[in-house]
Amino acid sequence: MTAEPMDPVATASEPGSEAPAMQDVRALVFSIVDGLAAALVKLRIYRKEHPRVVEAVAAVSAAIARLPLVDGESGLRLSVTDDLVVHRGEPLVGASLTATRLIATITAHGGGGIEIDSTVSDDDVAALLVALATRSRDGGDWQALNATFVQEQRRTIRLLPPFLVDDPDAIDALARPVRLYQSCMDRLQDVTVAICHGGTIDFGPVSELALAIFDRADDGREPLINLAVQEQYDSFTFGHSVRVAVLAMTFARTLTKDRDLLVRIGTAALLHDCGKALVPFELLHARRPLDAAERREMSRHAQLGAEVLLDHDDADPLSIAVAFGHHRSCDGSGYPATTRDMHNLLVTEVVKICDVYEALTAARPYKRPMSPTRAYRVMLGMGEHLDRQLLLRFIVAIGLFPTGQVVRLSDGSIGRVVAQSEDLRRPRVWVLFAQDGSPVNAEAGLLLDLTSPAVQELYIAGIVDERAYAAERMKAVSASHDQA
Repeated sequence: MTAEPMDPVATASEPGSEAPAMQDVRALVFSIVDGLAAALVKLRIYRKEHPRVVEAVAAVSAAIARLPLVDGESGLRLSVTDDLVVHRGEPLVGASLTATRLIATITAHGGGGIEIDSTVSDDDVAALLVALATRSRDGGDWQALNATFVQEQRRTIRLLPPFLVDDPDAIDALARPVRLYQSCMDRLQDVTVAICHGGTIDFGPVSELALAIFDRADDGREPLINLAVQEQYDSFTFGHSVRVAVLAMTFARTLTKDRDLLVRIGTAALLHDCGKALVPFELLHARRPLDAAERREMSRHAQLGAEVLLDHDDADPLSIAVAFGHHRSCDGSGYPATTRDMHNLLVTEVVKICDVYEALTAARPYKRPMSPTRAYRVMLGMGEHLDRQLLLRFIVAIGLFPTGQVVRLSDGSIGRVVAQSEDLRRPRVWVLFAQDGSPVNAEAGLLLDLTSPAVQELYIAGIVDERAYAAERMKAVSASHDQA
């Protein structure tokens, strides 16, 4: 029997083992996509001349100027297809999660991508975004927009022709879970815009998304949970709420089979940070540690969120309780402070655990993501802030290798974790690629229970970068982006 590593997480290969230069390019492209998506959202809230829009545009153009010359190409060339952003033939799954409106605005004009030269000015970036944000009448005016750009002497920006694929079904399979994630992001953007404008939140679509998460949770071969741990930091923090909701519903399914209650938990998790819409933008997106006064201001988001929800007669009491209490400790400390003893609901404790776990394992501008193992150690050391018995159940439910994670087995085959087992190191894995690298027929399937004596010599040898796995599945794609 082959000896297993003492800590399988510690032996997992780090994402992005290619040359550091390419890692830097990818990270910069991700930040540009994130910045473009964020700028489009700001254009929904503010006028073009607003300082926050101007700042977002300037950040995008500055980032594009830093892109190095690669294979004779300078600047940025992004394709969009089937809800995915593609760069140099690689689907940017993580970046696509926050780019719903960017993709939608490009395709609404009949285009298949955008091209921005490295010498682009802030004014040209703003012109591109305004053009994209302007509703298309016939869905086929990308060429007309390009003609307008040329007429206005804006030769550093253009839309690309429609992006064609050889195997639409293969891309659809990759894009399905991304679409659900994007729908959640889009809906939370709508919630934020409504709060900023003093409008009314439409809870129905939010609950529908929670139901869709619930319905998809049984299909471990689609990486919804894995998308919940993507490393890319989204500028508007909507991704945090989506990831918390996915985690909360995954965990809650181990505690109750009540479908209606699970949907309510998912809805509450999606809305738990809605009060951040009223926190000063500069604090919410600060890329530095906050001082004491700024932390106090930031901590108001829990009370503000509860107040916003209380203003709606149709708000679910569970959502109000979670928004108010997800930063309160089991011993009554934390915030918001109350004048009398008040204990959190079990649902609040569930969301709070998921909130902390997501914060530890996701990337932030000021920190790298932790592995699940290290995050669990930190959480176990948080004393009365978290319900310890509930935390232990969470660790068992999520596992050392979270459901949805693509992993490399010790025999060289590649699979996706589809369920946990009694042994946290040995989950159930759906094999995707055989030892020789050939894809396993999805219909035939191969589900391995690593606790079974029949496969006792197998163990998880490493974590596979989801980007690399997605790129492998994109081999069927061919671009048709010749000069327009």
